[in-house]
Amino acid sequence: MGPEIGLAASAREWSDRFHRFLLDHGGGTVRSRVMSPAQAVSSQFDVLFIDDVCSFLNQRLVIDVRASGKSIVGVFAPSDGTDAKRRLLEAGISDVIESDARAEEFLEIAAVTISHSTPPRQVAVETSGGGFRIGLTGPPGGVGVTEIACALALELSRRHKTSLVDANPDWPSVGQRLGLPVHPNLRTGIDFVLHEPGRLDEAAHSVGALAVIPGPANPGAVTVSPADLVALISGLGQSHSHVVVDLGHVIDLPADVVRCLDAILVVGTGDPVGVTRLARTAERVATSLSPDCEMGLVVNKVERSARERSEVVSVLAGSIPGVPVVLVPEDRDIRRAAWNGSALEKGPFNRSVRRLGRIFDVVRPR
Repeated sequence: MGPEIGLAASAREWSDRFHRFLLDHGGGTVRSRVMSPAQAVSSQFDVLFIDDVCSFLNQRLVIDVRASGKSIVGVFAPSDGTDAKRRLLEAGISDVIESDARAEEFLEIAAVTISHSTPPRQVAVETSGGGFRIGLTGPPGGVGVTEIACALALELSRRHKTSLVDANPDWPSVGQRLGLPVHPNLRTGIDFVLHEPGRLDEAAHSVGALAVIPGPANPGAVTVSPADLVALISGLGQSHSHVVVDLGHVIDLPADVVRCLDAILVVGTGDPVGVTRLARTAERVATSLSPDCEMGLVVNKVERSARERSEVVSVLAGSIPGVPVVLVPEDRDIRRAAWNGSALEKGPFNRSVRRLGRIFDVVRPR
């Protein structure tokens, strides 16, 4: 029957020529026309043929394809000069073939590549990342998602190697809140994790022990795909025990990103309208979570009145039963810290976030 082949999307004629040869003469079978990185990993075949000019070719793809037990062959046009072959080698592909080679040669290199391949490594971090990943979101309207994300990440970094990612697509504010330069940022981190994974640490700023990847300086000019964001979160999870992600408003949550999380915190405010919106937002988020993803509610800017705090907890317990609720009081020092671009070191806000941090104090096996 011969090897089962995956052909990455290509505008060059070699792909159709090789496919027709296999249909006419046998020796192998094309199992998949690969259109995306996710398909390259999930589809069933023995060896993937991919162009040096393929839009989704990078080191991360090569790592993930091999980790899934497949081999990979790079195809380049000799007329493009040495740069074409070099791109394949830089991506980690050592088995290459010229695009004008005979179809029989394509089949031969497939067989040779498969015979030289090693069994897939049984290491989950290659594709999913090992760190505990916590996403924060909430309804629109300045409910304090960024403030809680920054404070939680800083709290966790006191005991664990922790990173914070600003993935808010509309109003990324982590960099501004912590007084960080605009570069490097989210785009830098994604470029590194896709093309130079060994340099991912260079994309982060240090705030004490915390590694921070802020959002892009001009978010409207930058499009970040869910797959790229998942790759970044997973890449950070390979070297950090905790990854905290500011996801922005719930209406912007990509399903793929939500599914990669171990926990999600929905943030709202403690006034009557805010609590109602928080409950409805949490109900909406709950429908998109994976079965093993935990959810918690954070009620921000709660009055210190015992009666009011009791009412907030009662309303949420009735609407979202069984979900833990953490109350965070209003703290005037937050405004001063925000203007200074500094972390809040003490006060009632900090004490509440400390309690929130204890929920994720244990590094949980994956």
